[in-house]
Amino acid sequence: MKKIIILFVAMMLCGCAQEKQVEEKSQYKDGTYTTTAMGYGGEFEVETTLKDDKIQDIVIKEHNETPSIGGVALEQMIDNMKKKNHYDVDTISGATKSSQALKEAVAKAYEEAKNES
Repeated sequence: MKKIIILFVAMMLCGCAQEKQVEEKSQYKDGTYTTTAMGYGGEFEVETTLKDDKIQDIVIKEHNETPSIGGVALEQMIDNMKKKNHYDVDTISGATKSSQALKEAVAKAYEEAKNES
C-alpha cells in the first residue's frame, strides 16, 4: 500500500512540474562598429560587423601596412577571426605589429557591442 501511495505522489509531483523555457540573451548588440588601430605603417580604421553574437564581417579601411607583408597578414587574420568567431587568434609571424593592431581593434568593437545586463 505504501508503494502505491508513494507512486501516486510521485506521479502527481511530476505532473505539476512546469518546464521552464530559457531564452538565451545575446551577449553583443548587432551592428557595425568602427574602431582604430595603430599598425606598423600607422593608424588604420577597422569596421567590425556583429550579428547574433557572430562576426559577420571585418573590413579594414585604408592602411599603410606593407602590402606583401602586413596587408597579406591582415587578410589572413580576418579569415581566421571569422572562422573562429573571435578576435583572439594567432598573430602572423613577420607582421606582429599589424596583427596585434587588428586584434586590438576588433576587441574594442566587441567591448563597444557588449550587452550590459
